[in-house]
Amino acid sequence: MKIHVRPAEPEPELSEEYYEILARTMGDERAAWARLPREEREKELRWYHDNFNTPDDLAIWPPELDGGVSNP
Repeated sequence: MKIHVRPAEPEPELSEEYYEILARTMGDERAAWARLPREEREKELRWYHDNFNTPDDLAIWPPELDGGVSNP
């Protein structure tokens, strides 16, 4: 079975005002994380997923389908 992964859509260009609003409403740390390129954010999320018992939200198969464990 071959799995086709659709490429992610290009990341939108967001204004500095957007990140300033994030900083005011959610904090500087979260705004700084949001400023990172998509690849860096996904790399960090993958690390947490691989090293901690997190929900399988990064798996191709959803948890209700056993995360794909029993799906060939």
